[in-house]
Formats: sequence, C-alpha cells, structure tokens
Amino acid sequence: MLTVACRPDETPAQWCARATGDYIAAMATFQIEGHRLSIVGLSQLAAGYPTLDDGYDGALDSLEDADNERSEAATELDRETLATFRPAPRLKWRHGGRFALYRE
Repeated sequence: MLTVACRPDETPAQWCARATGDYIAAMATFQIEGHRLSIVGLSQLAAGYPTLDDGYDGALDSLEDADNERSEAATELDRETLATFRPAPRLKWRHGGRFALYRE
C-alpha cells in the first residue's frame, strides 16, 4: 500500500479534490475491467480462463489506494475546517437558571 500525503504545494481542499478525481477514475477503470470479465462466457471460464487476471487485480488495487487517499484527504479537510470554524460551546442548564459549559 502506498503512503498517502498531501503534496507540498496543495491545500487540503485541493488534495481532497484531486484524490476524489483519482478515485472516480479508478472506479471507472474497475467497472470497465469488471464488465470485460463479465463478457467472458462460461465455456471459457470452464476451460481455465483466469477470472481474476492482472488487469482486474491492478484496477482493484488502484481503487483501494485511491479510496484510502480520498479518505485521508477528507479527514484532513475536516480537521482544517473544524480548526477554522469551531462549534459554539454547549451549555448545560441547571436548576435556578445557572449554567455551566461542557468540557470538550
């Protein structure tokens, strides 16, 4: 598995957009390979045609790597967004109108 990291000149938003594009391209390739394998007749499968050939395996590996990168990019984007836009503190109401803040 490849180590995934943001490129030095990319913001997390750009990284997430690039990783999503890579994922869509990998998904399209995987679907094409799956369709190609589905076209193979049962007679060829019985004759020993490899159902999981190198093209299919490569497409599946690319899809998995792209999904991992997209997931890490989305996590980093969420982390950056949360640091910029922190949620308001939650209030805990008590009897008599007093309140306290929840610790996060």
